[in-house]
Amino acid sequence: MTAVIAQTPPLDPLNQIITLLEQLRNRLPFAEEELVRHTQLRAILAEQQERSAEALAAWRAALATRWECEVRAQRLYAHVRQQVIDVVGADTRYLQLFEPDSAAGALTATDLLNTLRRLAVVLSLMQPVPSFCEQAQADIQAMASELQAAIQHAEQCEEERRRVQAEQRLLLDLCHRSYRRTRQRIASHLGG
Repeated sequence: MTAVIAQTPPLDPLNQIITLLEQLRNRLPFAEEELVRHTQLRAILAEQQERSAEALAAWRAALATRWECEVRAQRLYAHVRQQVIDVVGADTRYLQLFEPDSAAGALTATDLLNTLRRLAVVLSLMQPVPSFCEQAQADIQAMASELQAAIQHAEQCEEERRRVQAEQRLLLDLCHRSYRRTRQRIASHLGG
């Protein structure tokens, strides 16, 4: 069974230690130094959380755009595929030139892009040239370009999201270590 653990928001410990340092300012010789450090960390962490939220939103938007593009590309593929079948019949040897490998399972966006490109090549080889070929090739070319751009944008956004998350993990670790160190300094000073 998976347990859900409530995680303390990262700014809470920093806010707590800042409040404690402000309360003990007159009793701790190092309070000002620690206040400056923790106030800076809080500002940096808040900024980092904002960047993380922006990167996540950009990645989600890019995925949504890619998905919408994939749906349109699949519809175009199915439409043009049917037009080709109407001309050449159900000749499996011919269809194998552009049909995706059904044993491979679900198509990725890149698989779909490659399938569209193969279909465009097949259209260029058809003799005699059916009346729908020119428009179909133009539509496929435009869709392939759009899908390729959507794939690349989603990949770039995912890379940025991962980079920002890695930075945030490092910063959170630094904040936790700084928090523990300051608490130990306070305890040592007040206890000893």
